[in-house]
Amino acid sequence: MFNSWLPESQDRLPLTWWKQHPVYLAAIIALVAAASMIVTAVLGYELMGHFVFTFDRAFGELHLWTPLTYVLFNPPSLWTLIGCYLLWSFGEAVERHLGRRAFVRMLLLLLLVSPLLITVLGLLGIRGPGCAGILQLEFGVFIAFATLYPRAKISLIILTIDAWVLAAIFVGLNALGSLASRDWVSLLLLAANVGSAYAFIRYETGELKLPRLPKVVLTTSPKSRPAKPATSKSPTVDDILDKISREGMHSLTAEERRLLDKASDEMKRRAR
Repeated sequence: MFNSWLPESQDRLPLTWWKQHPVYLAAIIALVAAASMIVTAVLGYELMGHFVFTFDRAFGELHLWTPLTYVLFNPPSLWTLIGCYLLWSFGEAVERHLGRRAFVRMLLLLLLVSPLLITVLGLLGIRGPGCAGILQLEFGVFIAFATLYPRAKISLIILTIDAWVLAAIFVGLNALGSLASRDWVSLLLLAANVGSAYAFIRYETGELKLPRLPKVVLTTSPKSRPAKPATSKSPTVDDILDKISREGMHSLTAEERRLLDKASDEMKRRAR
């Protein structure tokens, strides 16, 4: 199903074109997020609250769709609108670099990491905040951009700053805010979001390798099966001739030359 929706042949191509400008998936998601502010205002917070993820609501009231729908709850806000623009701009750069299939995998990871962490904490008896809005996902996409292009220049109103410096400032301010209020759950959520985006980019670019489990080889005990003495297998004449055709006469060892001379003498005796 993944291949049918996102064919590999179109992985680097835009979804569509608008007035001779390419439109990528990041732009579509940013437009949907901006439209969700209007939907949230029209339907109201009470009705749209059914899309918000909390541990009690998801598992106590069986709102099992909320780990995927919490990003649709976006009250009208200037910061959300700015975040949509940043998602469009930085997300498109990440999508063009990684390809659409990897970009979708990254979005799914950023979407699910916070609900997963809140669920684990809830099972441990620790109640924390819920998930609502797309700002956290937009922030994760910016961290991914800063990981890909750390030296990219970002122009603010009065200065130009490297992407990695701006990302470090954002992360530091959020971490200090959570630390000041002793909100350890929010600090864990920040670390999970930032760490997931950073690790995913490092993995996709080949700079991070997942550990592999050692292979287990089952062998029979010496009592059940006696060990056979190791014997060296001498090369045949055909093997020697193949080696000559591949590597030349000079590649033969002394033992191979002896076998070849012996076979030649044998053929001469038979020809007499």
